[in-house]
Amino acid sequence: MDATAVSVIVVRTIWAVDAMRDTGQRDAYLRARPYLTQPCLARLQTEPVAGIPTLWRDHRAYAQVRLTRQAPELGAGPDSPVLAHRQFHVTVTPTGRDGWKGIPIRAITFTTLTRPTSAAPWRIATIATA
Repeated sequence: MDATAVSVIVVRTIWAVDAMRDTGQRDAYLRARPYLTQPCLARLQTEPVAGIPTLWRDHRAYAQVRLTRQAPELGAGPDSPVLAHRQFHVTVTPTGRDGWKGIPIRAITFTTLTRPTSAAPWRIATIATA
């Protein structure tokens, strides 16, 4: 799988919070663990847990996630065989199972991908959101 495909999977996964199954966004991050490096996973596991908003719980809401790749990535050079950067504009619309829609959340998510050799699979080394 190429670097862009891995980034899309991870960015969609980390933003796909669901009030019916998650206690917070960390749960969504942990679902992405197969695509994360061990140091990235360790950092995510130590971050404070932000709970699901009450309004989301009241409406049994989940996140509808829309991504738009922002290329070229700001400040990033070209990909190398073992290092790549991807940047996405993310729009998350809280959507209740009862028909409620919340105010969309917009952010930019940056990912850095690494792999030990050009034959190894890409993994996310860092994730940052602005």
